[in-house]
Amino acid sequence: MRVKTPTKQKPVVHGQYNRNGYEVWVGVRLVNMAGNHAQDSTQPALCKRDRLPLKTIRRFCIKTAREIAVEHHGRFAGVERATEDAPNAGP
Repeated sequence: MRVKTPTKQKPVVHGQYNRNGYEVWVGVRLVNMAGNHAQDSTQPALCKRDRLPLKTIRRFCIKTAREIAVEHHGRFAGVERATEDAPNAGP
C-alpha cells in the first residue's frame, strides 16, 4: 500500500494598487511595496509632475507580483485596485 504525503500548496501572490503606489502580498505577508514617484519608488510624489499615472502603477504592480510568484514558486492571483485614503481625513 502506498502512503500519500500531503502536498504543500503553492503560496498565493496578489497585489493591490491605488494612486499612492502598490503592495504585493504572498499569502498574508507583505513582501514588496512601492510609491507613486516617477524617479524614486521609495518616495511619495509631492507634486503632480512627479506622480506616475494610475495605469503605470497598475502595470508595475502586475509585473512585480508575477515576478514574485515565480521566485516563491507560487500562484499569481491577480491585482486589484484598493481604496485611497483621503489625506488629512478627520471629523
